[in-house]
Amino acid sequence: MVERKGQEEIVGFVLIVVLLVIVAVIFLGIKLRNSEPTQRESEIISQFLESTMEQTTSCKTSETGNFLAMDSLIRECHSSNSLCVSGLTSCDIVKTTFEDMLNATWQVGPNYPYKGYSISGVYNQNSSGTSQRENIFNATNGNCGNSIIGSSYWIPEFPGSIIVTLKLCS
Repeated sequence: MVERKGQEEIVGFVLIVVLLVIVAVIFLGIKLRNSEPTQRESEIISQFLESTMEQTTSCKTSETGNFLAMDSLIRECHSSNSLCVSGLTSCDIVKTTFEDMLNATWQVGPNYPYKGYSISGVYNQNSSGTSQRENIFNATNGNCGNSIIGSSYWIPEFPGSIIVTLKLCS
């Protein structure tokens, strides 16, 4: 009788282990089937964003004023979207300048390592438990797959901040 009780405990233990293995395999299968794109942070993209924020643009808001740097132009685009001396709005210049810099830096398309890019600027304000999110600009080129590298750049804009995010897709 004592030997039989030990055998029953071993069989019970084996059943529990088998059930745990089955559950683990099911979760692993679900995880591997998940087709959401994976994004990795990129130091190169971070440095690219930092340098573009210092880039002098073709916009000045008055005849006697200076040409604005990209980060100042993004702030101008968010606050008032004012006209530049050239007649274009500050948001138009932000978008075209980014597109020109990205196209000159990374070639995208089906025959290149990068299949597309997406860059966006979003204003975020968190105060008193409420959150405000406002899209400022967005530019895309090509198609994105499941492999994405990217980075973000933070620009203070009282009482919130502007976050510029660049994603390259392969």
